[in-house]
Amino acid sequence: MSQAELSSIPSDCILPWERNTGWLAEGFVIYKWYVDAQGDGSWLICDRTDQWYMNSEPASTMRITSTAPAGGACGSGYYGLGNYAGMKDGNAWYGWDVMMWSGSHLLPDTSFAAPSAPTEAPPGVTDDNVAPAGSMPDTMPVSDSNGKPALDASGNPIETQVLPEAPTEAKSLATANAPRHFTTAQNGATIEEVEVVLDGLVR
Repeated sequence: MSQAELSSIPSDCILPWERNTGWLAEGFVIYKWYVDAQGDGSWLICDRTDQWYMNSEPASTMRITSTAPAGGACGSGYYGLGNYAGMKDGNAWYGWDVMMWSGSHLLPDTSFAAPSAPTEAPPGVTDDNVAPAGSMPDTMPVSDSNGKPALDASGNPIETQVLPEAPTEAKSLATANAPRHFTTAQNGATIEEVEVVLDGLVR
């Protein structure tokens, strides 16, 4: 699960800070760890949201969720999640070009017979598990459904954009039909959650 939490300040300090419709944006990218025949490892992109998911009504919290297949969308092995979250204030967007890194997780979890966990994060991620603005590459190689580098018809590696374009209110219309759920927190803040389907860029 990924979350842009804009109401984390205790409710007895301030009133719930709701943002206008289309002023909260969420997205994420699923990374897959690949080790080649020489034993060299690198991160590939298994899947990603190809547009921003935005709040469809005033809310202080925007979440997106996706259920991964038991064996992983790109085969068994180590995965990681990069989360993007943006907030509009006035005429400007903030935070959207920074990525939070989850660390690596084994799918399925067969820890007793697992290969060595990755010792490095994706390009641009610091020791604090954050990829600051401007630190990530424009594109990265894509994983196929077996966790290997995906190739095009000519045998060349397929690459995909890592970071979505800057969020715009127009893009929120494209995701308006995604399943959404609304709850109200104890402090009265509205929480909006949207379900997305991510099952690998290359099938």
